[in-house]
Amino acid sequence: MSQVRTPLRGSERRDALERIHAALRCDLALSEGQLMRHYGVVPSEKEAHGMGLFAVRAVLNPSHHANRLMEVAFFTPYLWVARLGPPLLRHLAGVGEMRHILGVRPEAWRTDTHRIHYREQPDAYWYSQRGPIAIEYDAGSYSLAQLQRKAETFALRFVGQFWGAPTEKKAASLRGKLAGFGLEPRFVMAARWW
Repeated sequence: MSQVRTPLRGSERRDALERIHAALRCDLALSEGQLMRHYGVVPSEKEAHGMGLFAVRAVLNPSHHANRLMEVAFFTPYLWVARLGPPLLRHLAGVGEMRHILGVRPEAWRTDTHRIHYREQPDAYWYSQRGPIAIEYDAGSYSLAQLQRKAETFALRFVGQFWGAPTEKKAASLRGKLAGFGLEPRFVMAARWW
């Protein structure tokens, strides 16, 4: 049985929009599906404009090699992020979904803004009480050698690492590959960005 959501109104809606704005400053981009799932609201065009948000509509696949296309809107408070293009917005939204799943506050998280990673830099950093944790999102484009280099480098530089993939099928495949490099399956999650 599906649950029907009551539309947010008044101060509840304003509070949700403020939380969305704080999340977007941290995550850089999230999809309308994520906003509805985590905050119960998607800003109207007028609200988005008033908040200084850019909406980017795109048609793309859920992961690197998927055969199906979907129409989606991404929201970001940064013009330079809005200009990155749909695959990079998808990637940022996937990293943001990992933060939501892990329950990390925006002030304890930093998303890497350098989309071309020289060497083995993670997509985001979680500044946990135990120390810095590497966050990596793989939409299905990494070779086995890249996975090994990243996992081994992260193990040396961070107190922990979490990996994400867009679907449970991709996450299961990633768990199997990363297990060969010593990463426990519980550190790999499905993080749906749409």
